Amino acid sequence: MYGVGVGGGGGNYDGGGGNASSLFGGGGFMPSQATNAAEGTSGGGFPKSRNAQALLPLTVKQIMDASQTNDDKSNFAVNGMEVSTVRLVGRMLNKLDRVTDVSFTLDDGTGRVPVNRWENDSTDTKEMADIQNGDYVIVNGGLKGFQGKRQVVAYSVRNDDHGVGVDYVSRRLNLPEETVGKIIIDQVDLGHLYATIDDHHYKSTMNG
Repeated sequence: MYGVGVGGGGGNYDGGGGNASSLFGGGGFMPSQATNAAEGTSGGGFPKSRNAQALLPLTVKQIMDASQTNDDKSNFAVNGMEVSTVRLVGRMLNKLDRVTDVSFTLDDGTGRVPVNRWENDSTDTKEMADIQNGDYVIVNGGLKGFQGKRQVVAYSVRNDDHGVGVDYVSRRLNLPEETVGKIIIDQVDLGHLYATIDDHHYKSTMNG
């Protein structure tokens, strides 16, 4: 069993290994409708019975492509399932510190989305002070629409130091761990991935 972690990058896996480094990019890790669904999920990779408030890992592209489900444009749906609370993984850009909040742009390789994090206490302030432009971060928050634009109001932003585990990628893309591990080795040889803290954790070179 492989114990590799990966992060950064972007794009979609093409199924043939030629664009395999994109397996490890973006925050969504959520298969498209073309990907075989795991047992107990719908064609888009969602559980058949899923609460709209449940935290859902998505890519920025999926957020931007999400349909709006009512007249006031406040609710969103991905692959026909209502979505309100999301998890994204990407690179922090254009960080702006203000007195009561921090805003930044999140780039996950599939697109960019504005993020706002309110600082309600000293814990929130320290959380955001420890993260700088160029860092890979995990964002949990609510998907919102304002003046025709989409943004994420974050309630948690933390460093993604170790990347994503191979077992997670394997489950999401319905691929054997051995296949994912071989792809990692191939992509290191091609210069698309590099080791971080040890030989079991990797990140993409695609976003610098």
